[in-house]
Amino acid sequence: MRLVVALAVALCALVARAADPAAEAARSYRLEASASPSTLKAGGAGVLHLAIEPGPGTHVHPQAPLKVTLSATPGLVLSKAQLGRADLADPKAAAPRFEVPFKATAAGAQVATLKVDFFICSDAWCVKQARDVKLPVDVK
Repeated sequence: MRLVVALAVALCALVARAADPAAEAARSYRLEASASPSTLKAGGAGVLHLAIEPGPGTHVHPQAPLKVTLSATPGLVLSKAQLGRADLADPKAAAPRFEVPFKATAAGAQVATLKVDFFICSDAWCVKQARDVKLPVDVK
């Protein structure tokens, strides 16, 4: 009897997992982000990199809204505060990628924050994603 109950619980968990597109969507991609360089002198320049890398069987919807809102602590000046499809490094790439120049204006631990909004899709679902990414930059 215990085995039957355990199997029933496991089956219910499997069905619930398969029936939860939001959870599946959240696991179906990676956000790769970095500041290059991550350490520089005041007055120096760098580039923020962001890529949305869909996993097997998924893609970033090519017509749905794709938006990145950028902000930074006072010691960093970003070249843009908003990004969209027009700002993609390669508009035809399967993994959307952005590059944003910045300038370091004050010494100290600085942070760039990227708020990323997009739709990740499979053949069975298409789910909006909203993620925040924080990139530390050490300015000497």
